[in-house]
Amino acid sequence: MNRLATQQPAATDLAANVRARLERFANAASPLFSIVVPMFNRGDTIERCLDSIGIQDFASYEVVIVDDASVDDSKARCTRFLSSDPRFKLIECDVNRGVSPARNLGVDRAVAPWVVFLDSDDELLPGALARMAEAVERAPETLHALWFRCRLDDGDTTPPVVPRMTEWGYEGYLQFLEQTAHQARDMIRCVRRECFEVVRYPDSRMQMTKYHLDFALRFRSRMFPDVLRLYHQDAGERLVTNVRALDRPGRDAELLSNRKKVFLQDSADGFDALMHEHGEALRVWAPTMHLDYLRRAAVTAIGARRGRSARRHAFKLLQMRPASAGAWRIAVASLLVREQAG
Repeated sequence: MNRLATQQPAATDLAANVRARLERFANAASPLFSIVVPMFNRGDTIERCLDSIGIQDFASYEVVIVDDASVDDSKARCTRFLSSDPRFKLIECDVNRGVSPARNLGVDRAVAPWVVFLDSDDELLPGALARMAEAVERAPETLHALWFRCRLDDGDTTPPVVPRMTEWGYEGYLQFLEQTAHQARDMIRCVRRECFEVVRYPDSRMQMTKYHLDFALRFRSRMFPDVLRLYHQDAGERLVTNVRALDRPGRDAELLSNRKKVFLQDSADGFDALMHEHGEALRVWAPTMHLDYLRRAAVTAIGARRGRSARRHAFKLLQMRPASAGAWRIAVASLLVREQAG
């Protein structure tokens, strides 16, 4: 059991002890946080993101910017940070592979015991790192990830309501998913770096859905009500932009079309594995999300022309929701899929 929990010192003594230890971290050669910022064609937002880190009043951090083969001026926009502050580092990728491989690469180059992920179009709120550091200092060794809420451009927070359970392992996380079904649940996470030796982000364009389930199966997390990240929507989402750009003629449309195909193939593989490994637990503890992931597994398999997988998921969905017109449409579509060769 955590020493702080058993001794229960006076609140003022505990706060003073936390401040003293955090000051030692700030003066230490090794940082407390590695902030990993994956970046792809974010020349219009990356400076805003990095400025929000640079103004933090807690200084024990490094920033690992991973440029995922940008073709705009994103790298040039990072120059003033790289040249003026040795805590900022840039890793350049030769080929665009997506946000999850970029995050994995950033973790591989990180040196701090705790890793924070920040999207290149978002911002840290003032005081965010100091609040994270305080939570880290109080965290027992049995706690592996700290989650903090976000504020959207319209002023709403995500998740909009703090769930009943704020610390969880596997079953608790499934219950959290169920409680927040159909709600935005984007948060900023602070994770012990050694966890990535066991569970990494997908090495593909698959969404991070399965990663969070895999993580919860092995590690414990705690959610805090504090809002520490500004989650912007002004830059758009790259996949949506890419799909819409398919209407443009020429080579760009061909490249984007190929990227969409890879995304669908990776997603089909990922959701198929998700249902195989977590489907039964989802059915028991998060039935709403079980149906949602089952639908995604069927739809992505149809898009990727994985006929057998599509039919397996589609007819299981239809069996569970026989009165659903949507389930019938997916089942019929799965029957029309011709298996992709190779």
